[in-house]
Amino acid sequence: ELSDKMLAYSGKGEKSLQNVDLKGLLRSMERFLGSAISTHAELVMHLCEDPAWLVGDASQLQQVILNLVMNASEAVEGPGAKISLCLGRMEMDRSELAATYVNDDLRTGSYVRLSVSDNGCGMNEETVSRAFDPFFTTKFTGRGLGLASVLGIVRGHGGAVSLESTPGEGSTVTILLPEAT
Repeated sequence: ELSDKMLAYSGKGEKSLQNVDLKGLLRSMERFLGSAISTHAELVMHLCEDPAWLVGDASQLQQVILNLVMNASEAVEGPGAKISLCLGRMEMDRSELAATYVNDDLRTGSYVRLSVSDNGCGMNEETVSRAFDPFFTTKFTGRGLGLASVLGIVRGHGGAVSLESTPGEGSTVTILLPEAT
């Protein structure tokens, strides 16, 4: 399992590529995600109207979604806890891609954009700068491979990741994956 996660982090894990509708994948996971999060948290999904097609490995994309939602769930607590998933499309230019964690050799153009936001504790700048490092964790029981594997899987799919966080207000992780033509 550790080897698989490290290969995923490096973007070298085995993939079974196929056309995947990320909107359909999210819908199929909705009930599971709702039951996997904290009982105090509300899961809200804002999905684009049309299918969001990309070429990818559905099981790896499910792992990305689950890791992001579980991290968000661990960051929220108490009444009013909210986790939001927003799915859409956007045109990305070179400057927008340069502001991501994976900004090398990405083509400009149309991307499927999935953001997972929470209104939890947020992170300071130092934690944000290390969040995707393998084995870095802020959790007592964590292994520090969740966001590292997210980055690797997204990198292996030719995509990009960004992270915005404000202490006391929450965090948003956005993944960008090339839209299938």
